[in-house]
Amino acid sequence: MSYGYSNRFAGFGQPVARDEARSRVAFLRKVYGLFFGGVMVATVGALVALNLGAESSRLVVGGGVARVPPLVAWVAQHFIISLIVYFGAGFAVNAVRRTPGVNIAALFGFTFISGVYIAPLLFLAGVLASGGQTLSGNPVRDAFLLSSAAFGGLTGYAVITKRDFSFLRGFLSMGFFVLLGAMLIGMFIGSSVFHLAIASVGVLLFGAYVLYDTSRLLRTEDRSDAVGAALSLYLNFLNLFMFILQILMSSRSRD
Repeated sequence: MSYGYSNRFAGFGQPVARDEARSRVAFLRKVYGLFFGGVMVATVGALVALNLGAESSRLVVGGGVARVPPLVAWVAQHFIISLIVYFGAGFAVNAVRRTPGVNIAALFGFTFISGVYIAPLLFLAGVLASGGQTLSGNPVRDAFLLSSAAFGGLTGYAVITKRDFSFLRGFLSMGFFVLLGAMLIGMFIGSSVFHLAIASVGVLLFGAYVLYDTSRLLRTEDRSDAVGAALSLYLNFLNLFMFILQILMSSRSRD
């Protein structure tokens, strides 16, 4: 009699569990859909900056004339303004990330701006590669492939193992400020070895951020902040890409 009673109510929790699983999967699909969309929009932003007006551009460099896209030249020459716009757009996304409609537009607006913002680095990588001065023959392409592989591999590891990487939080916070301090020091140090070391640490740090944010994403009960989660993943990917690119841009000779 007791068995029949317990069996009668045993299935009550199953629909709830299935609904929870569906809700989580739908949330993850939305987050990663926004993330991949952001990467594509950033690519468009970079391509616009690198190609808009490129054929008619002229810039005197070292006594010679070079073709530098106008938007790339403007971002490089007005670095402080560009930096303010980039961070301002990032803060704007964070401020409206829970506002339906506006949050998605803000996210894609930010990713487009980030593509334009990194365009001078992409342009420089191409120039150095054309002169055979980089470790990779095509550093932009190879950095994108490597960062995609690293991001995908780390995400897959976090999903498959289901490990909780929340213990990394303190290490990541400390590592971020150490890296930021090293980058500020690097502005006054011309050693390529020092800059290569910073880039290597940056790759490790943001690889750890991928594990931490993916683990947190899999465990969160808050399904109302898909844009905020996608923004975190995008920034991890963007930083991975930029630090790997800096490594591949390194000269074959070391000072």
